[in-house]
Amino acid sequence: MLKLKIKLTTKVKIPLYSILIAVVLMIIIGTIGTLEPFGRGTRNFTFFFGIVIAIFLFIGIFETIYLVLTDVFFIKKETRQFKGKVLNSGKKCIVVLFTLMISLVSLFGAMLTYYSLRLPPSFNVDPILHLETWTAIPSGNNLEKHHKSNTELFYWNDEFYLVYQSSKWHLQDLNGELVVAKSSDASAGSWQTVATIKGPGQNDVRDPLLTEINGTLFLYFLPNFEFDPSPNWTFYCSSIDGETWSVPEQIFVNVSHGTTWELEGGWHFGRQEPITNDNNTWYVMASNEEEDNPETILLETNDGVNWTEVSVVYETYFSDEPCLMFLPNGELIATLRVSSVSSWEGYLFGTPHACTIIATSYNNLLNWSYAADFQTRLDGATLFALEDGKRIFAAGRNHLGPSIDLGNHISKKRTSIYEVKQDRLIHLFDLPSNGDTAYTGVVIRGDDIYVSYYTCPINHDYPWIVGIMLFTATEIRMARFSATGLIQYANQFGGS
Repeated sequence: MLKLKIKLTTKVKIPLYSILIAVVLMIIIGTIGTLEPFGRGTRNFTFFFGIVIAIFLFIGIFETIYLVLTDVFFIKKETRQFKGKVLNSGKKCIVVLFTLMISLVSLFGAMLTYYSLRLPPSFNVDPILHLETWTAIPSGNNLEKHHKSNTELFYWNDEFYLVYQSSKWHLQDLNGELVVAKSSDASAGSWQTVATIKGPGQNDVRDPLLTEINGTLFLYFLPNFEFDPSPNWTFYCSSIDGETWSVPEQIFVNVSHGTTWELEGGWHFGRQEPITNDNNTWYVMASNEEEDNPETILLETNDGVNWTEVSVVYETYFSDEPCLMFLPNGELIATLRVSSVSSWEGYLFGTPHACTIIATSYNNLLNWSYAADFQTRLDGATLFALEDGKRIFAAGRNHLGPSIDLGNHISKKRTSIYEVKQDRLIHLFDLPSNGDTAYTGVVIRGDDIYVSYYTCPINHDYPWIVGIMLFTATEIRMARFSATGLIQYANQFGGS
């Protein structure tokens, strides 16, 4: 029996020291990331050292495995024969490839372990907000349905209605469905499932919107036909009691093309449910998927079924997930998610050119002015108004990390509350959340603001890609805080 005795010579100690340094740095940076001693600047600090840790860890693992394999299993005397040289070269190539594969797997496993052990921040907020959060819909034990996401919250007939997607993960799930649940008080354990909604055929469904139009409850949603979700149609169904729903039908939009009008499909509604300020006309925004001719437009309806273009909101760069809210003068303010305002798209690793476009209408909703805010790309958001529309707020996704990689798949994300001004966003506070998160709904009852959202388990702090592809269990959480407290808190940040 061959006995292997591995001696830690100087050349083996060096890569082991590299691994040790990486582990020590991982503990230190993990602690710093949790305590956030540098405020928002902590994100830049931890991001930089995260890259350093990965480099040290990979080099250490690779060198250690390579030296062990070459020194123990492939010791051969030097040979001048051509055949011997070829064999030795072949073996070295095998060792390098095998070492590379094992090193990458080891690095991946080490990073997953780190993400699993990394503690989340405390999520402490000012007591003036009277913030409470709880689990509304747990992820459950069914692996095919443990990803709860894409929430919408609406109050109707003295009941809270919550609609959410139930699937196996963030990506396309042909067996996914929308679940309609209701509760008298939105408390934990009180939600009763009253309906499930599937799209046309067997396909993924997501991004529900609820609103009441002329006494009827309308549910709009987007079917998705791509593995990496990219919906471009809108369907709807309706109900007079919130429990029995009509068969879903596609929405066709009456769109202006200069002097002509065409009834078109291929428009997907944004993140904000249709809104009205006179109970006669309802408004919503919709975007197309045309890269060469991107448009987000404002639509209106009197019946919830027939929608007509009012104006082009934004067409400079591709935008989607628009949200809208009325201002006191009857005009609208909107936020639009823009992946990039340049050719640097940065889909996987982010871009400094991602932003939130804030659009404000004038001339009776026909024209729009713009401001760009680069602190976050406001994904999965909902706008809500206080003080009769004088103060506009948003509940949406906060992309943590340096601004050079906004939208990075490996960065951390939160569901956060912002104040929306016509020229900027003001970040106020984060809700307990991490990994795959946001896609909110908002209901205001008296002085209480209710926000629904989904998140990976809040006792962890996963990066986004881990939440969407690996640890995919998510739950629906509910937050409740004081409207009066929010105004007072926002005033401290110049929001008045």
